[in-house]
Amino acid sequence: MRWIIGNWKMNGTRAEARQRTRELLRALPPLPEGLHVAVCPPYTSLGATAEVLTPPLELGAQDVSWQDSGAFTGEVSAPMLRDAGCGLCVVGHSERRQLLGESDGMVAQKLRALWRHGLLPVLCVGETLAEREQGRTEEVLRMQLLAALEGSSPADLLVAYEPVWAIGTGRPAHAADSARGLGVLRQALDAVWGADGAGVPCLYGGSVSAANCAPFWTEGRADGALLGGASLDAQAFAAIVRSAAEVRP
Repeated sequence: MRWIIGNWKMNGTRAEARQRTRELLRALPPLPEGLHVAVCPPYTSLGATAEVLTPPLELGAQDVSWQDSGAFTGEVSAPMLRDAGCGLCVVGHSERRQLLGESDGMVAQKLRALWRHGLLPVLCVGETLAEREQGRTEEVLRMQLLAALEGSSPADLLVAYEPVWAIGTGRPAHAADSARGLGVLRQALDAVWGADGAGVPCLYGGSVSAANCAPFWTEGRADGALLGGASLDAQAFAAIVRSAAEVRP
């Protein structure tokens, strides 16, 4: 199974979300079996996107509360996301870890909230530039993944390797970096879930563009991509999907 997911982050009004979705649906190529495409708009645009979204495009969210309901001002729960039409949700994105202090423990709780309500988690992990320069990439990736999955049973999951130094910087990892990081994650999944871990799709994210994406599907060993800025342009997004569609899994 392969995935191309667009994270629109904090961009766009409801009208812009509708227009972007329509443009993407017109631009998407026919999808081969096993290739999925999804968009994750801001909370305020989930409803507007759902109004115009049709298959093969799927709807996701950018974050979720670890609680199902209660006095948690500003939070949005997994049942609310399902009610909005979402089938998947990003958790543990580096911007939330780095800027908002989200801990591994919080990420683990959010994973379980999504699983409780039948939503597909997209678990993001990745090292900072300082950790990379200290030679700690493998340690950090294992720590983040194992902390999130500790004590869990095998379940539907996507894992996205997003090196923090490559997100929004225009400095993408090379295919060799992707292969190395995803190799670490696959080994860790095997250690936690055994044979069941082998079926978990592992994506790459971090300044992926239509111009540089192709090597990530082949020598980069990525089962797809989590896109940021490139997903805001329907033609660029569709070009990345087209590139992934041309590669035999």
